[in-house]
Amino acid sequence: MAECFWPDVHAEDIEQGAERIRDAAKELTREGKRVEYAGSILVPGDEVVFYLFDSESADDVRTVCERAGIAFERVVDSVPGRAQPTVGP
Repeated sequence: MAECFWPDVHAEDIEQGAERIRDAAKELTREGKRVEYAGSILVPGDEVVFYLFDSESADDVRTVCERAGIAFERVVDSVPGRAQPTVGP
């Protein structure tokens, strides 16, 4: 996951970044390093965007972001949670 501090960010900015990320991820994958873009999360109150990836290497995610021109604060490993079923009354 790439954490990006992005003042005054708008949804269209995130999508434009995602397009560049997709292109850079495809390029890196052609070079033999598997990186897949998995979506994004915007936290508008904090002016933060999280770009999500499926990759075996944080270094590869950094490379994708750099090639895509995405300014990030940090890249960290993350583990998705499982949705827990709700129990009815």
